[in-house]
Amino acid sequence: MKDDNLEITDFDKEVAHRLRDLVSHLNRKLRKQISNKDQLSISELNVIKLLFENGEVLPSEICGHFNLSSQYVSQILGKLQTLGLITRKQAGTDKRKNFAIITKAGEKWLKISRQEREEWLATSIASVLTNLEKEAILNAIQLLNKTVGSE
Repeated sequence: MKDDNLEITDFDKEVAHRLRDLVSHLNRKLRKQISNKDQLSISELNVIKLLFENGEVLPSEICGHFNLSSQYVSQILGKLQTLGLITRKQAGTDKRKNFAIITKAGEKWLKISRQEREEWLATSIASVLTNLEKEAILNAIQLLNKTVGSE
């Protein structure tokens, strides 16, 4: 919800800029922490996550969600299916449409990759921050959740 009467200061913009930079940097670092022997692209990783969170998803929905071409989504799904991370299921009465569904192997892979990233981050936090600094981060997380409306 945008408040037209709200004055955004240069300080607000600086905080937003630094936060965006930090989130982007942290995201890149976290992506490097997974054992990615199959060399999955960011798009392929995002599709696996989407399927895990949403169950059955049509390729057209993936295209719309990530703003990707249908040809590229088809290549992604083909690779993920070859790796055994997803499967496809015919969509009811319309035999031209097939849902993409994450497999048990895909769920296991995603779980392991999340654990690897969280372990790396926990190790990084434990190695450089004091308990007081960790509390400050938890307080900042609460404020950020408030900012994006997910308290």
